Amino acid sequence: MSAESLRCSTCGAAMKPDANGRLYACHYCGAEVQAAIDATQIAAGLKLDLANADAFLNGLATALHGHLGTRTTLRAAGGRVDHFEINLDPDLFVVKREGHGVVAQYKKLVRGVALKTHTHPLDRWVQLLTKALASHANENARVAQVLATLKGG
Repeated sequence: MSAESLRCSTCGAAMKPDANGRLYACHYCGAEVQAAIDATQIAAGLKLDLANADAFLNGLATALHGHLGTRTTLRAAGGRVDHFEINLDPDLFVVKREGHGVVAQYKKLVRGVALKTHTHPLDRWVQLLTKALASHANENARVAQVLATLKGG
């Protein structure tokens, strides 16, 4: 969303974004509006290497584990990430090392129980994850603050 495309709903003046690009303010009347984060911004900010299992798992863990705390589970051995989960209830995303590659799974949770597990190609899994993160971020201010640091561009 560019500043030129966002007009104040109160007075019609062009609104300007703050430093993180999430909050737009009208310098004439003081109105503010929060712009939504989209999956494309998150994917660009993550900059994950889908061709390299080590780089992918380490990049994902580095970008999300420390910031999302209890929503993530990380298992690593010898500095190598073997298993990573992100719980955005009702969506659970799991990536785990198998052999020289990575298996990416999506689980829909109902009252904390996964009813069915879907295995996806890694690129599709990342699309599903970034879409769920964007949706969650736009509903949850804490996640939005974290993900604003991952904004691409």
